[in-house]
Amino acid sequence: MSIDDASTFDVLREVLAKDHGLAVESLKPDTQLADLTIDSLALIELIFTLEDRFNVVADNVPADLQTLGSVADYIAGLRARAGSTGAVVADAIE
Repeated sequence: MSIDDASTFDVLREVLAKDHGLAVESLKPDTQLADLTIDSLALIELIFTLEDRFNVVADNVPADLQTLGSVADYIAGLRARAGSTGAVVADAIE
């Protein structure tokens, strides 16, 4: 899938599918990170990956990120502040 025009949530789902072996179709905005066994360390690694994908810098990551939707909203906010809502660093996620 080309991620040049994909939404933040779509990219998040693809990253989780690739890095954690999760089925994309099972990943919904209200999916709890804990249900995916994503602990605080795994969350930080996920944020780092998304920083690289979207060429943004995560500063002051909120402690209350509990769902995939909240992670996507946080990254989308960083993209909006950086003015990079259309551009994505990577060509594709395989």
